[in-house]
Amino acid sequence: MTTPGLRMLALSPVPEEGAGCRFRIAQYVPALEAAGVQVTISPFFTREFFDLVYRNGHHVRKAALFTRRALDRVHSLFLRHRYDILYIYREAFPVGPAVLETLFARTPGLTILYDFDDAVFLPNTSEANRPIAALKWPSKVRTIVSRSDAVIAGNEYLADYARRYSGRVRVIPTCVDTTKFVPRADARSGASDSARDPVVGWIGTPTTAPYLQALQPVLQEVARTHRFVLRVCGAGSPLRIPGVTVEHRPWTLDSEVALFNTCDIGVYPLTDDEWARGKCGFKAIQFMACGVPVVAAPVGVNRDIVEDGVNGLLASTPAEWIEKLRRLLADPALRATLGARGRRTIEERYSLDVNAPKMVDAVLDAVERVRSSAVVAAGVAGVAGVAPLRRSVPDTREDSAGGSSERERASEASGGGAPRAVRNVASASGAGVGPRAKK
Repeated sequence: MTTPGLRMLALSPVPEEGAGCRFRIAQYVPALEAAGVQVTISPFFTREFFDLVYRNGHHVRKAALFTRRALDRVHSLFLRHRYDILYIYREAFPVGPAVLETLFARTPGLTILYDFDDAVFLPNTSEANRPIAALKWPSKVRTIVSRSDAVIAGNEYLADYARRYSGRVRVIPTCVDTTKFVPRADARSGASDSARDPVVGWIGTPTTAPYLQALQPVLQEVARTHRFVLRVCGAGSPLRIPGVTVEHRPWTLDSEVALFNTCDIGVYPLTDDEWARGKCGFKAIQFMACGVPVVAAPVGVNRDIVEDGVNGLLASTPAEWIEKLRRLLADPALRATLGARGRRTIEERYSLDVNAPKMVDAVLDAVERVRSSAVVAAGVAGVAGVAPLRRSVPDTREDSAGGSSERERASEASGGGAPRAVRNVASASGAGVGPRAKK
């Protein structure tokens, strides 16, 4: 399927320094452009603002930057007619209800795709941004999903949520370019540097740092019997664990792959809750792509990515974490074997080569369906003698209690009825609608 000459505006809350924008949008740009889709990425946060987001304080500076970016984002609404496709990653605006998304959805001929890779429909705010928690409005996700022409979810847990409000949902996992994320030379050969202590790596963000903090007793117990260095990147504030050698490394875009490759073992702890079940296992994917064996919590999609004892290790209890970390620290050959198998898993299922065609198909298929629906709607309108409408005027309320709009979504999700554009025209003309058809 090729539809050349399309223009797509991709809205992201974060710039390319944020993993979401980089791996859910930017890395697909070459494949999309090869298919005839010209992509413009518009992040809400600038690099400067993104650096401040997870820092405590700086309220005046944050407010000034937010105001400026809010005006820029509203301005994008006036440019929407320049584009054929609107790709929304997570949300168009970081606070408040789905006002911008609703206004975009009223644009005739604009195909809207929605993509999310976290359980953003649940309340979750970092400590640094706790003062604005009441403004986050996670319930808007259902509105965005229901008003999008296609929805892309990062895993089945998220897809199951989206299917409550849309029948046009597909899963595309967060993936990596396996020509960039490659194992270091000694990982491929199985050799190791016995002159240094093994490195156990954790790479994350300030919002995921509590998962690592909860692992402290485990790391202390392992350190009683095995020497290792805990390498931490992205925790925000320094982490100190008595009895454990901890090194902090800064994160940079250019050194990302090298940072994963400095580790001999990767750890990916999570708590088993609704928010964690929505995660896409991406740090495990990155470690495994680099041939680094990972020990992960068996939460959510981690069970699909990691097969315990085959391409990595899963640990549920403190005792399991201790036992499995000790096994890897004591056995370089086991690390090499699991690392190689993990790499193979990523190449086969979580690589850009495998998933880029899926993304291109998702975008072009959505455009084709919207255009086909518009053609059918135009034909119905020609018979009824009224102007065609692509989508109904959305209800601007957040549907907290269901109601008729909830029933309409259920009908669409089940595939029942005519395409939206056709139903809209039929309603507007009164054709075939009970008593109105008899007038």
